[in-house]
Amino acid sequence: MIKRFIKHLSQSLSGRLILASTLLLPFILAITTTALDRAFARSQEVAEQERLRTQIYLLLAAAEIFDGILWLPEQLQEPRFSQPDSGLYARVIEADKIIWQSLSAVTVDLPAPINLPIQVGQEVFYDSKLNKKDAHNLIFDVSWEQSPTQEKLYRFEIISDQDALIAERNSYRKQLWRWLGALALILVIVLWWIQNWGLKPLSHLAEDLKRVETGETLSLGGTYPTEIQPVITNLNKVLEIERAQRDRYRNTMADLAHSLKTPLAVIRSSSDRPDIVDEQVSRMDEIVRHQLQRAVTQQSSQPGKGHSVLECCQRLVSALSKVYRDKNPSFDLEINANQLFFGEQADLLELLGNLLDNACKYGRGKVRIKASTRHKILSILVEDNGLGVKASDRRTILERGARADTAETGQGIGLAVAVDIVSSYNGSLSVADSSLGGAAFNVELPIG
Repeated sequence: MIKRFIKHLSQSLSGRLILASTLLLPFILAITTTALDRAFARSQEVAEQERLRTQIYLLLAAAEIFDGILWLPEQLQEPRFSQPDSGLYARVIEADKIIWQSLSAVTVDLPAPINLPIQVGQEVFYDSKLNKKDAHNLIFDVSWEQSPTQEKLYRFEIISDQDALIAERNSYRKQLWRWLGALALILVIVLWWIQNWGLKPLSHLAEDLKRVETGETLSLGGTYPTEIQPVITNLNKVLEIERAQRDRYRNTMADLAHSLKTPLAVIRSSSDRPDIVDEQVSRMDEIVRHQLQRAVTQQSSQPGKGHSVLECCQRLVSALSKVYRDKNPSFDLEINANQLFFGEQADLLELLGNLLDNACKYGRGKVRIKASTRHKILSILVEDNGLGVKASDRRTILERGARADTAETGQGIGLAVAVDIVSSYNGSLSVADSSLGGAAFNVELPIG
């Protein structure tokens, strides 16, 4: 499930990155293209205005006044003024009348003069139409002094078609789109590479999860980026909890089967005693409910009510005497009536039931149970007169499924169940030699 989630996350992020790139890239390119095109067009207009101003200054330098009449030579410094239909034209206006125009305008219908009064020093740059084509106009108003008391006002005007500028702008746009297209392609490739590089840790994570799923490894290893490492740590915790829960379910089922063996054996040997059968059926019901409760909790609770160790032992002795009737075991209970266990009674019955069952199974008919309390520690000692447990096996037999003696039938989980219960109460279980000649199992459980 986690692997599918990581795979879905990777595909989702990849899809979102592609969608974001698809939507954002054209938008950015459109804005960039528009801004660059406008900037280029503006720079063209500024350059054109400066060029036309220069032509006006050249006309002013060439102009002369003879007998009150403005005169300009036929051949000007700019040769296009003398070439018909050259695209560059000039004229001079006095009192709303054209008094001179360049030879280049002979075959061209120039636009009507702008309707503005002549003011000395006025300069206006504007657009117009020339033979249905776009043109730029620049006017400059001057005052020409004929005598100390008399002057004349003239408007010098330069008209230039925009064919050359439009051709230059179109060429610029083609180059712009060509370079921006190449840039867009490069950006797509780079984004694709960044996407794959950025999502590669998630691909590695999916592969590691697959190895965990197939059992090749128990946790996620390897080196991940700092941004993902907290996720890896949390996933490892989830995997550990899931693994522990799975083991707990499996162990609980094994414990349940093991716990039901003794009541079933009692029922088989007491089929003619309905009261005993009812008691064992009730006991089995308690065992099932208790094991199911343990399957969903990690640690037993410790309610305040205490349960008599003596009474629990007496119930177990009564049942085991019927189970091992052929061995005729004798039980010696050295337990005071005030010895209490503070926890679930089912846990105490399960714990002592497994220890006493082992004592009856592997002993030679004599079992002794002692209980004492000291320094808020409840100690319970179960001894038998069997062959005992070798020192080298004492640690092994407390593990689930391990048995030092395979002569008897069983699953080898009884002592492991006892260890689980003791551990849930932060207690301890140890194995030693018994004064009866067999094994001694000592349980220590904290009180309070």
